[in-house]
Amino acid sequence: MVGASGLVGSTLTERLLAQGEDEVVPFIHSSGNAMRLARRGLDLKMLDLMDRSQVEAALAGATHVVNCSRGSDEVMLYGLSNLLAASRKHRVARFVHLSSVAVYGDPPPPESSAEDAPTLPERGAYGWTKLQQDRLVAKAAAEGVPSLILCPPNISGPYSYYLVSLVNALRSGTFALLDDGSAPCNLIDVGNLCHAIQLALRVGPADGARMFVTDDADTSWRSVVESVLPLVQQDSSVPRISREQLSSDPSAGRKPPMSLMASLKHLVSSDVREAMRKDPLWEKVDVALRRGVARMGKSVESSLRLSVEGPIPVVKAVPRQRWEPGLCRQQLRGVRHSCELAKRRLGYRPVYSVPQSMQAFRNWYRASHGMDTAVWPLLRELY
Repeated sequence: MVGASGLVGSTLTERLLAQGEDEVVPFIHSSGNAMRLARRGLDLKMLDLMDRSQVEAALAGATHVVNCSRGSDEVMLYGLSNLLAASRKHRVARFVHLSSVAVYGDPPPPESSAEDAPTLPERGAYGWTKLQQDRLVAKAAAEGVPSLILCPPNISGPYSYYLVSLVNALRSGTFALLDDGSAPCNLIDVGNLCHAIQLALRVGPADGARMFVTDDADTSWRSVVESVLPLVQQDSSVPRISREQLSSDPSAGRKPPMSLMASLKHLVSSDVREAMRKDPLWEKVDVALRRGVARMGKSVESSLRLSVEGPIPVVKAVPRQRWEPGLCRQQLRGVRHSCELAKRRLGYRPVYSVPQSMQAFRNWYRASHGMDTAVWPLLRELY
């Protein structure tokens, strides 16, 4: 189990240990998020996916691998390459990788209700990185690593990061429903996802195919919001926002465009030069350049510095954005992804219904946030 300290990894590890049918070896990158498993007294093994020899040693004797890891683009791509190479070397029987519906773009095309739709994520976005991962897994499958890709949407249930962020946005007034809230909201309960992973470890195709796994329900954003509103404990109604308002800022949540000039200026900036001066050779080059510029006179030196560094920035107070763009704009996705392929080829059927998943989340949230204790009025102010 790689990435065992995350939401899915922790839940799957607990589930497999409770069933007692398999020997589970949970790998984590750091102890920062591992409290949930550490309190059970488990032997949590540290694993650096960027170290190929360490990954190969970790997978010695493994028969099945589940990849739930996340990180920087470098970790997600180069680290996954190491994981797949080690899986091939040790001839693992099955490699299950977690992808995301984001590989189809944001928003995705209408035909992405099925897996064979075109994948159209914006380059540099999270979905683009996940798509590169999918291609690595498919390539490894063609080279002899029995693999399957599960493609979930937002994950609900206890410990759900997505639902916690929704509660926080509702409480702060930074979430608005698109029109009447009827847009489809694709969800999968974390228990249903773990059930799908367990099926994928034993049955179904091993050719690197991608499969949607969802709660298989016609859930709307309005119903999800109504399910978590009791946790918000505010009397004001949820604000509404139009499609035009949500679409008016196409750059929301995106990285700034690449610029050759900006990159060159960054390369010769004082911060980069300071880091490079730690190398003796670059230190000599930097000293020589500085002496050469100094001989040109103060006016030339000041002009060069201004062209590279720019004027001293004046930090202005920026008003808080009214809406949380990443969460609100998800309502524009407008496609209900079908899990018919997983039902047909894995025998997948959701174990938990959407109402059960929401009730489990509410129970966990109330308990973990102390909502039913005498100090809740104070804790509420802190949240």
